[in-house]
Order: sequence, then C-alpha cells, then structure tokens
Amino acid sequence: MAQRTVAIFVDAGFFIRNFTNIADPDMSAEPQPLAKAMWHYWIKHVDRKNDEELYRIYFYDCPPLSHKAHHPITNQLIDFSKSNITQYKNTLHEALLHQPYVACRMGHLSLTDNEWGFIRKDKTHHFNKLIRGDVDPKEINPDNVSLRPKQKGVDMKLGIDIASVVLKKLANKIVLISGDSDFVPAAKLARIEGAHFILDAMGRSVKGDLSEHIDGLKTFKNQITKC
Repeated sequence: MAQRTVAIFVDAGFFIRNFTNIADPDMSAEPQPLAKAMWHYWIKHVDRKNDEELYRIYFYDCPPLSHKAHHPITNQLIDFSKSNITQYKNTLHEALLHQPYVACRMGHLSLTDNEWGFIRKDKTHHFNKLIRGDVDPKEINPDNVSLRPKQKGVDMKLGIDIASVVLKKLANKIVLISGDSDFVPAAKLARIEGAHFILDAMGRSVKGDLSEHIDGLKTFKNQITKC
C-alpha cells in the first residue's frame, strides 16, 4: 500500500469552541499549554502505525480586534488592543506557530458590514428594539453588551488551500476539522483528485450535504483531557 500523506485543516472558530469546552472549561489555561494540547489532538489524525506521515497543519483564524470603539450605552472609549482577550489570543497564535508543522492562515474581522455592532449577550432584548426606542437604555446592563464583528476571508483561504494541496499532490489524505457545509466544493474536488477526505466534526451533527461528500467521520473528542 502506498504511503499516505496527511494535511490537516482546522477551522479555528469551530475547533477552539468545542475543544476548550472540555480542555479548559473555566478558561484558566495558559496559552502555551493550550496550544500544545491542541496540537496533540490534531496529530491523532495521523496514523503512523499504518505508515501515514504529516505534511502540514493549517490553522485558520482571525487576529483579535485592535480597534477602538465607544460603548453604545456608557459612551466609554474601549481600546480592544489592550484587552485581556486580545493579548491572550495573540499569545495563543504565537504559541501555535512554534508547534511543528503548523501554519497559521489569518483572515480579518470586518467592522464595516451592517450586521456588526454591540448586541445583547443574553438576547433578552434585540439591539434593534433599542434603536426603535422600544427598550429604555437605562434598563440595559452595560456588561451585557458586546461587539460581534464578522470573520472575513477564512473560509475562502481554507477552501483554496485544500484545492492547492490536492492539485499539487502534496497530500493524499485531507482532514477537515469543522462543521461548516460551505466546504462541500473543496471536499468534492479532493475526492475527484483521488484524495481521501476525512471530516472531524467534534461529535457534532454535520450540516447540509457535507456528509455526502466525505470518505468518513472521525473524532477524538472523547480523548480530550483538561489542560
């Protein structure tokens, strides 16, 4: 049997949310050990006993916000570049880059679309009700408001990279860690070109018709331990 070369593609938003729910539920882990634990999870997809070898791990995320914005309730100026979340995520990305075979591919966070804005975390009142005047701003706890920018460029880069790796014959086994049906075209192409396409949906149900265009589902979610 010919040797199989594995390329792993990680949808960071999906993976981190599901991984940390088990590995770091109280969000107390330092970025370096968390990055190492994530890496050890990914390489479980490489079956070295059956002569598989790792080509590369592609990790797709966006840099955290570094903008300044005024809070819509208090009008306080917020510098997101100095927030603990921003500093933590930057350190996590740097720690991941120091893991073997990892390539971080970054999109960007968009603050220009009409869909972005400060919204209620608890969803008791929709933000558009505040705009219409249906909700008194004094009734809203400022701590229940957050900024939700949209990721841009991540899915496109992931799909293009899968196509590039497959067409250049750099790997003949593709592992996608995601639950997004937007990757159906990439899965189709990989299989047409003779690559095996494995989906790790972290135990979640597979959305859309992605399940029709994969060669198998495999996850190691039940092997995740706390950091």
